[in-house]
Amino acid sequence: MKAIKPILCAVMVLFILFSPKVLTEGAKQRFVDTRFVRKEPLYRGTITLYHIVRFKPYAGSLSNWLQKRADEFEKKNRGTNIVVEGMSEETFFERIEHGRLADAYSFFSGSLYPDLLAKTEPVTIALKEGLFTTDCCVPYCYSGYVKLIKDSDKADPKRYYANAVLAAYLDGTVGAEEDKADELYVDLRRAGDLIRYKDGFASSELQPIDAFTDVVCWIGIDRNADAKKTAAITAFMQWLLSVPSQEKLNAIGLLSVRADVKNTAPESILKPVFKAYETVETVDPFLWNEQYDALEQDANNAITGDLQARERFQKRLREMRR
Repeated sequence: MKAIKPILCAVMVLFILFSPKVLTEGAKQRFVDTRFVRKEPLYRGTITLYHIVRFKPYAGSLSNWLQKRADEFEKKNRGTNIVVEGMSEETFFERIEHGRLADAYSFFSGSLYPDLLAKTEPVTIALKEGLFTTDCCVPYCYSGYVKLIKDSDKADPKRYYANAVLAAYLDGTVGAEEDKADELYVDLRRAGDLIRYKDGFASSELQPIDAFTDVVCWIGIDRNADAKKTAAITAFMQWLLSVPSQEKLNAIGLLSVRADVKNTAPESILKPVFKAYETVETVDPFLWNEQYDALEQDANNAITGDLQARERFQKRLREMRR
């Protein structure tokens, strides 16, 4: 027994001397485990997002904006890769005809039918007054229409309207070509491109028309997407609607849908337009699709002076508004 006591004492001394190091190393190991070990991704693989545009000016810049947000999302969700493919409506319909579907779709009002999309989770954030969600897509940015005055000195200016529907809405008539017009009624992105890239428009005046717009961009999930892809796309949609993402829209001339994000015009000429579009009047994106051809036909007849067509046009437009 006397021989054992010295041995026990020696063991206790050794334990006291080295236990802090053992505990410290254990703590370090636990820190490494919790701090640096990657969690399982929402979805491991590639998700395809079609960005479908009706107006060409929204093809490049907004596609690039979406891809940057997708890249940011991937950094937060390693293993989930989202590829954005920008395309015209014509290209999109060709792909659909050949069965080349995507996992998710970014689209403007009137470019998609709801039966292509899955039901989405309700949006809990407050949107700008006049904007809304549907049960299968949510808005994430919007724009509007403006009056671009190239020459304000003419008593009878030549006017250009981007489309017959806009002309009928403003009680106008289809007239001059875009380059030859003194006043142009076009969407905000087209006006910006004309001012920046066309010499004759460099000193043009820009005025808001009113708060009506169909230039709202939505995002939805393909109805055939599996559960893991759906979860990942839903998380990406939430990222698009986050404050950090929404605050980056103004730089490309688009407006945030969030009520708590103040839209700041990137150029002084846009300030009146941005102010006018803080609240909006817009249309149901799917009614716009279903009835647009009939609306356009009535619009074309209305601007030639057909009063019955004008009455039908105004009624259709009221039914599409939300």
